[in-house]
Amino acid sequence: MRIALLSTFVLITVGLSAQNIADNRQITLNQEVENIEHPPDTSIVDHIIEEWIENMVVEPRFQVNDQLTIDCVWVNQHEYFSHWTSAKINPYEMDGAKYKDTLMVHINDSLAQINWAIPVPSTRITSPFGFRRYRWHYGIDVKVYFGDPIVAAFDGIIRIVDYERYGYGRYVVIRHLNGFETLYGHLSKAEVKVGDKVRAGELIGLGGSTGRSTGTHLHFEVRYQGNAIDPASIYDFTADCLIDDTYQVTPASFQYIADARKIRYHRIRRGDTLSHIGQRYGVSISRLCRLNGISRQTTLRIGRSLRIN
Repeated sequence: MRIALLSTFVLITVGLSAQNIADNRQITLNQEVENIEHPPDTSIVDHIIEEWIENMVVEPRFQVNDQLTIDCVWVNQHEYFSHWTSAKINPYEMDGAKYKDTLMVHINDSLAQINWAIPVPSTRITSPFGFRRYRWHYGIDVKVYFGDPIVAAFDGIIRIVDYERYGYGRYVVIRHLNGFETLYGHLSKAEVKVGDKVRAGELIGLGGSTGRSTGTHLHFEVRYQGNAIDPASIYDFTADCLIDDTYQVTPASFQYIADARKIRYHRIRRGDTLSHIGQRYGVSISRLCRLNGISRQTTLRIGRSLRIN
């Protein structure tokens, strides 16, 4: 009798255990089905991944024309850089005489990888920034010989490579991330093309005497929003070094403009022509005509004064 009861108890226990195992397996299967039918919400994760992928594109491209595409950093770094052209030295619409702000420009910082160089080391200034022979000189001239290497003053991208017969001759304009642009004139040869990225100290051209020049030299300009700044306020050309690691652009940087804009005249002499007068002062014939209300066929009378600016 005891054996029969014990057998019955074992059978009931085994049956319950088997039922429990079966129930547990069913619960597990149900959970798996539920997980398959109702996957977890991954929208937040997807959004994070999308942002991460977008942030990986650190240098989107800017289509200048069919031949040129540049990194957007050279357009978006400064507000006025949003205008890109390789046809005009000063396309910006800032009148330096009305500048009222103060801007700190970093020109040397090894930690931030802001680099600089002297465009032509171990040389001398042959003509300073300022009024010179009837007109304003918006840069400095430094002595070079034909074929001497000319290097970039700061890291940048080439914005203009062009030739101006009665002015800069063969010249290069570089846009820099610090906010400056620099110009290198009278080159015998340009070693770069528009859109090239250059590092400070990298070769951009060779010294020469092209354009309006009476001897081999480099005409060097520093500009902010198209307005020239005296390079000698940034560089110590005697010691081949920077005056400071930063430069403050202030209204004082452009005080010269009022004097540069003073109206000047040329008194006509025997043998003068509009072409010769224009070349002498760096003014086009069409501008001379507009300033004086005359035409190209007007007879120039000796002793008469012509406005030249």
